[in-house]
Amino acid sequence: MEEYNSILWRKHEDLNKYAVATNVPVWLGGKKVIADRVVKTCCPHNCYDTCGELVYVKDEKVIKIEGDPEHPITKGHLCLKGCANVQKINSPDRVKYPMLRVGERGEGKFKRITWDEAMDWMVEKIQTITKKYGSEAIMEYCYSGNREHMAKVVAARLWNLMGATKLVGSFCLLSGATGSFYSVGSQYTMDPAIWSEHADTVFLVGRNCSATNPHIFPFLYRAKERGAKLIVVDPYTTGVASKADIHLRPRPGTDGAMCLGMMHWIIKNDLWDHDFVEKHTVGFDELVKLVEKWTPEYTEEITTIPKEQIIEVAQILATTNTQFETGYGQQRYSNGHQVQRALACLAGLCGSFGKETGNYNFISGMGFPGITGFAHQNNVVLPEGAEIKQTRMVNIAAVAEAIHKADNPPIKGVISYRGGLISQQPNVDYTIEAVKSLDMFVSIEQFMTDDTDYADLVLPACHYMEQYGLHPSYWHNYNQVLVPVCQPPYECVPDVEIFEELGRRLGYEKYFPRERTGLDYVRMLIGEECDVDAAVSPNGPVRNPEKWCPEIPYKDGQFDTPSGKLELFSAGMEERGKKFEGEYCPVPQFFEPAESIRATPELAKKYPLNVISQHPAFRTHSQYYNLPWIREIEGPARLFMSKADAAERGINDGDLVRIFNDRGELTNIVARVGIRVKPGVVEMSSGMWVKLGGSVNKLTGMYPAGPRDVLCEGGIMQEYHPLMDGNTGSYFNTLVDVQKM
Repeated sequence: MEEYNSILWRKHEDLNKYAVATNVPVWLGGKKVIADRVVKTCCPHNCYDTCGELVYVKDEKVIKIEGDPEHPITKGHLCLKGCANVQKINSPDRVKYPMLRVGERGEGKFKRITWDEAMDWMVEKIQTITKKYGSEAIMEYCYSGNREHMAKVVAARLWNLMGATKLVGSFCLLSGATGSFYSVGSQYTMDPAIWSEHADTVFLVGRNCSATNPHIFPFLYRAKERGAKLIVVDPYTTGVASKADIHLRPRPGTDGAMCLGMMHWIIKNDLWDHDFVEKHTVGFDELVKLVEKWTPEYTEEITTIPKEQIIEVAQILATTNTQFETGYGQQRYSNGHQVQRALACLAGLCGSFGKETGNYNFISGMGFPGITGFAHQNNVVLPEGAEIKQTRMVNIAAVAEAIHKADNPPIKGVISYRGGLISQQPNVDYTIEAVKSLDMFVSIEQFMTDDTDYADLVLPACHYMEQYGLHPSYWHNYNQVLVPVCQPPYECVPDVEIFEELGRRLGYEKYFPRERTGLDYVRMLIGEECDVDAAVSPNGPVRNPEKWCPEIPYKDGQFDTPSGKLELFSAGMEERGKKFEGEYCPVPQFFEPAESIRATPELAKKYPLNVISQHPAFRTHSQYYNLPWIREIEGPARLFMSKADAAERGINDGDLVRIFNDRGELTNIVARVGIRVKPGVVEMSSGMWVKLGGSVNKLTGMYPAGPRDVLCEGGIMQEYHPLMDGNTGSYFNTLVDVQKM
């Protein structure tokens, strides 16, 4: 049996203070077990629901997880991912101690070392790189593997003290958030318990609720029981689309064109909400001019949605009380910011703002609390008395490009945590070459992933249930602070404590006091805005303050925009476009995705199929597939294709196929032939590890969505505003072909 070293600087607290109950009987495998304690927490794995959880612990091991029945939205129900955290946190395959590479990058050969040796190695590497190239040659890589915000802010405290390059931007939401910001300003969401009781129509766009938002279903069913219509827009037949009264299936990347066509019909037939538009919007005349050419016939030509459906849905949206529930799928294209602008403008024409009978939901500002001001980030990232210099930034949507092209100084050291750099970035092979060029690549991980195979140093990460965290939902308006439910196993260390100790050893000891806990950092972030203790187990969850999450958003008809109104024409967007390269058109014009049958017709002759990669129901991107429960249910990597496309290629359901383009190929993928996708479209789940052979990012190109063109800057920025410049990864801008193996 392996022995594990004690870590003198790892903090230890009595966790019974967070117990909802102690000595609780629970049945496991037909046997009665007495759990030492039950603790409340929530799941921070980057889906809308942020489920409330009750975690049963015995002998500092999680033995059972169930939904918290007191949570007003998730109401005691968990998805399979939530339940599977029992396997994840107890997996024998977890990284148990620090390991140093002894083979070539990519071979996955390591030797065990102690934490002191690991810290000494990092300090020496950082100091060597800094001395040779300067402090900006060091950079973090981090995203949403554990999406909570607090540890990232503590890490930023260290990067600021060091003068490292900062990571900015997003994979999945900031293009849409930018489009929405230029339209409505501050962003809010109305709780589903309200609209499900009052809306006549629910318009669901860009969101596969079946996989990413399952707790919306009781509210959708309630609305339908009352007689409300459900209209779903998705090129793929998802579970929620199968429940729709009307399912619109646009050609991938043309949702914005669909909105323009609907607005054309609504204006032409005088169906728009005159009172709302005249009192609460600016730019109506410019919008009228924009949509003039978008007749039902032209819209059908671009989107492939039958003109009869476009007219029917436009009529419904404009003449009934409509709840707009918009998601993030439309941001997987280079035109995503303008699609969200178009959706906000369409909602405005329909008067779907400020009413319990129908509102505009995209994302709550709680999705980025440090930007909105709910989390006072400067309390943490700017240590009092420290001299913090301005440094350059790298956009996460173009990390590989930045590593390849940065100079003065080059990027030579990356510390990666909570994100799969190799598996989740587009154009995997290009990303791997970037990683190989580094002098230092550190991966803080729970399992041996693609990233760890290429790392110089692997550090054992904690599961989210073993550390503190702050993750208010970006869909509903409730918050449960994460607390450690059990002590970390093996030699695993919470992310916060890794960065604190590294900071101390780099000479910043006074800025990382040993007595400060993760909960103390949470208080520093949000303590001025709410009662933190009310959201900490055994308490919680609590509704966020009305100031940040109004019950009926936009009820007073006021918008946090320069004009104080919904901006159909955005002068601010136009002005920003004078400063930076990109697509900053002030009205929501449609343009083709960077790679499509219309934008790149010659390429489409070679690769005629558009691959889209939905989020899988049983994984969060690259997480969970290594767990037995998940692998048994999900099975091998699959490609869904239409009967027509399969017949043309001699492919039958169950055949093994090759998917390929100029960037790469995937082989031995199981073909699933049916009606889920329309001809010209194929679908493959996102996120699978590269070394398992099913990573669709072997095929995707680097086309960051707008409005700002980050590639023309090599991914490197001196100035950036997340809600003015945006950017996401345009994973669906991808043409391929398929062959039978």
